[in-house]
Amino acid sequence: MLGPIFYDQRQSIPDVDSMSPSAGKPARFNALVNHHYYSITRLPVQPVTREDLCLVHDRDYVDGVFDLDLENGFGNRYPRVPEACLWTAGSLVSATLYAPTDALAVCSPTSGFHHAGHDFGGGFCTFNGLMVAAARYLQLHPSAKVGILDCDVHNGNGTDDILARIPWLRERVVHHTSGKYFQGDADPDEFFLWLDEVIGDLNAQQVDVTIYQAGADMHIDDPLGGFLDDAQMRQRDRTVFRKLRGGLVWNLAGGYRGGETIFNDPVLQTHLATMGEANASDGARRRMFGKQGRQRAS
Repeated sequence: MLGPIFYDQRQSIPDVDSMSPSAGKPARFNALVNHHYYSITRLPVQPVTREDLCLVHDRDYVDGVFDLDLENGFGNRYPRVPEACLWTAGSLVSATLYAPTDALAVCSPTSGFHHAGHDFGGGFCTFNGLMVAAARYLQLHPSAKVGILDCDVHNGNGTDDILARIPWLRERVVHHTSGKYFQGDADPDEFFLWLDEVIGDLNAQQVDVTIYQAGADMHIDDPLGGFLDDAQMRQRDRTVFRKLRGGLVWNLAGGYRGGETIFNDPVLQTHLATMGEANASDGARRRMFGKQGRQRAS
């Protein structure tokens, strides 16, 4: 059984004129999910506000992007990009607030977050929804901890930048990013050793909810430097879904291989395989959830 998906059509923009498909990917993935999992539960997305973004970003940067005085993460000044970001970050926030109440992994079909720092964007990332979601959760649950397990093939430098600048978040957010250590010529065996270690750390620190970036660009055929084949990508997802305790949210992240339709798009198929592993991990997650009880945060 699958956990719910937090999707609103306003979080997708089909024509940003970029090599990255991330802006239009939510709608395409949603259509593919409709075909394969027609009965999946969809829950409403509450968009974030500029004030929410300013929890982790410099106000002048946020206003500059919305007022079109500064370029967004795609290197342009399209007004629809920052507006859509209110919904992409809103999807991840909504999923993160919900996840600790459900045994199953929750999906936010979003990407384009981890290269956005406190006062900058780039790498197709305008605002850091990962950190906005963590900040909103910790506002409501000040004694909680939030985990970020970033398995995009690229380093989550923007997330590191925000944590370095905002002490109250640094104290409550446990951040692991594989892209700092493993890229195109990486050894898969070394990666899986690392993955077991960081899952062990997240479990030992008893994070209440973890945001898992299931990057499709970790695939060996990705033009920007992956190193795992199809079976190893499934093993990665299976390991996370079956071993990580606490609430769990996963998003799409990364992926630069093209496809004309949703059925022959290899990036979407990789994300669909992640959803398949989430579905297959139903029993394991329910057993873990039963042992830990409901939401621990206060």
